[in-house]
Amino acid sequence: MNNPKYNAFLKVAEMGSIKHAADLLGYTQTGMSYLINTLEEELDIKLFVRNYGGTVLTAEGKGLLPFIKGICNMENRLYNKVNELKNLDSGRLTIGAPASVHINWLPGMIKMYSALHPGIDIEIKCCDDANLLEEMIYDGDIDCGFIIMPPKKKIETVELIDDPMVAILPMNHPLAKATFFPIDDLDKYPYIDTTVSTDFEVHAVFASHGKKANIAYRLDNEFSILSMVSQGFGFSLYPELLLKNVSFPFIKKRLEIPAFRTIAFAIRSKATSSTAALNFLDTAQIWLRLNEGRR
Repeated sequence: MNNPKYNAFLKVAEMGSIKHAADLLGYTQTGMSYLINTLEEELDIKLFVRNYGGTVLTAEGKGLLPFIKGICNMENRLYNKVNELKNLDSGRLTIGAPASVHINWLPGMIKMYSALHPGIDIEIKCCDDANLLEEMIYDGDIDCGFIIMPPKKKIETVELIDDPMVAILPMNHPLAKATFFPIDDLDKYPYIDTTVSTDFEVHAVFASHGKKANIAYRLDNEFSILSMVSQGFGFSLYPELLLKNVSFPFIKKRLEIPAFRTIAFAIRSKATSSTAALNFLDTAQIWLRLNEGRR
């Protein structure tokens, strides 16, 4: 809503009459005169000359006319933009996610979200560095993201699913026909380790059972690890979500004592987050219920 004094100024300048301007804007003539007089006092300048022929702009008033029009037009555009953003008619949303979420979840979530809010431009940042991803959320470089609990930064989270950790074995592994992977055997076989996003999650599984991995190889690429496992170099532990839609020949075994990583939706805070980000959380939860059947 524009400044009522500016509106009064513009309408009187247009109509050449305080009475006619007051009628159009819904004021009394006294009320309209008060707005004009107050504006003149604030600016310390005479804006109108009042005579029997009407109310006309002074030279100073004519000089200010385009500036006040510009201010009112800018305010109108501002409020229109605010309404667009509130109603998600336009805007930009930047989402961060590790590769497993990026590949397996985001295409479906974005498709659902964009069908509801086609005016929102979406940018995806794929990041397998858990610390960096949290920093981007905390610093406001991205609007929201998918992280592994618990966060190290002071950000707000909503837990989405518990993603099971599973053992992946070569086809000819001694435990290939076992019902599950025994906890006692975690340190008995050559282990292929990762230096990327799942590193701390995997080591937590070993540590929780007082075990230390018998590391034979350490790689910085998850697909290379899958290839090494399938060719018989050792076994590895992986979050189940990472193993969706992969074609390497290996055997997947649940652990004797289940272990999980919890994936959560994260924002810096609800108080400072955009409506677009909060609505994406709603979409993510609905999509997961429909496609993953969890939470």
